[in-house]
Amino acid sequence: MKKKLMTIILAAALSVSMLCACGGDDSAADAAPADAAVEDTGAEEADAEEADAEGADAEEAGDAVDVTYVDGFYANDGEKDFMIFFYETSNGDLAYVNDGTDEAIAEYTVTEDALDDGTPFYLVSVGETTLGYYEEGEDVYLVDDEGSVYNAAHLTEEEAEDLHSMVTE
Repeated sequence: MKKKLMTIILAAALSVSMLCACGGDDSAADAAPADAAVEDTGAEEADAEEADAEGADAEEAGDAVDVTYVDGFYANDGEKDFMIFFYETSNGDLAYVNDGTDEAIAEYTVTEDALDDGTPFYLVSVGETTLGYYEEGEDVYLVDDEGSVYNAAHLTEEEAEDLHSMVTE
């Protein structure tokens, strides 16, 4: 599944680079996930080697793409899985969003919003797919499009890949 996810990420990154090269809209937010730090897990070099092996199409186009996992959040309401994964690439930042119904991976925008009680949160949009999140101390919460809040967890890259493969099978 890791190969499939990396292939999707590389395809999205190639699309982003093609849009940028063709004068595409540069309106993607430069905002990164709040308090997200790139973790040096030693997997970056292995991922880069795997990306090089699997990204032959990108390399043929002259675009070597480095992909680094930044952070990820996961929640479940008993029926649906909610996920946000953030990646940095040499061609721009990408996010994978699964709102419990739809999923998307591409460049993303981040806007600020607030719950009915005034609690501020970040709304991550990838195309028409959106999911919000906020952090209070070490706790993280995901917010769906109806304003429902779910306790969530930070994910390592390995945990993110494992969860993604379980919900997409």
